[in-house]
Amino acid sequence: MISSNTVALKEPDYVNMNITIRNSMTGLIRPEIVYRCQSKRKDYGWHRSPKPGVQFSFPIILIKGETKIPAIHICQIRSVLGTATLVIQNTYLDAEMCPRSSCSHEATPKGIVFRGLEWDFKTVFPKLKPVEYLELPWTPWPNRT
Repeated sequence: MISSNTVALKEPDYVNMNITIRNSMTGLIRPEIVYRCQSKRKDYGWHRSPKPGVQFSFPIILIKGETKIPAIHICQIRSVLGTATLVIQNTYLDAEMCPRSSCSHEATPKGIVFRGLEWDFKTVFPKLKPVEYLELPWTPWPNRT
């Protein structure tokens, strides 16, 4: 017999995800990057990655079922090669594809590179495959005269 005080356990209505920014500026004299990420409601502040391999992850919470309304984060990344303003849009489906910071946005000498998983729809049964592509090239610093 179930009492009236019993609460039925249900699946949570949200998914946790980490957005990871990683320094991969190898082969440079000054490989340091500085970056700031913010959303509509939260500013994560400025962070500094002085050498390759240093990364920063910040957690976000995504509502399940919200496939049309993504969580939007804007990250300003600066290095000796220039600047890049990266707009990251995530839905709860992205959180299921990238568990435990397995997807990252890496600052490389070419620009900002995404490394993670994406759906491969070329097969009969879609599956996740690892991908790596250039998201955004560096915008060079303006010349000083």
